[in-house]
Amino acid sequence: MTSFYARWAALIVIALILSGLTYQHYQQNLASVTPEWIVKNNSSPTPSIRLEGMVKSGSLSGNLDEGQAEFQLVGDSANVAVHYNGSPPENLRELKTLIVVGQWDPAQQVFRAREIVLVTNYGFVVSAYLVAMIPLILLVFSMSRKVTSLFQVIKESKLYEPQAEFHVDSR
Repeated sequence: MTSFYARWAALIVIALILSGLTYQHYQQNLASVTPEWIVKNNSSPTPSIRLEGMVKSGSLSGNLDEGQAEFQLVGDSANVAVHYNGSPPENLRELKTLIVVGQWDPAQQVFRAREIVLVTNYGFVVSAYLVAMIPLILLVFSMSRKVTSLFQVIKESKLYEPQAEFHVDSR
């Protein structure tokens, strides 16, 4: 039984390591900040970040067909001016919540965006995976315990029985 629990402990450790690596990837590549965060921490230029907010009504201007636009992103209590220069955006319109990827320019108080992406609800995705995986893991754990227990019962109830000898007629 000790090896049984050691195997499951190893699987749990591997799952925790994978969870940690996934969280680290999310924080480095997928996490977004709000306009309030930009306004609060606006003293220095930022590396490439993802800014999430809603396009303010009446603020969208520029030549969208050429991939140039200027607009305001609205958060809960702050607005940030965004200058977008990239490929022609398909999903840029007023009152739409989106994420812009780019850099903050504190000298001109403007966010210079180079990419626009849709908002993804990662909480829903994670919860859907957990709802599916937790019962499956519990089922496999239960079945593994039952198989190990059954193997022990069979092993203890049967004594070693040598295989019957067969005599082959050599004619």
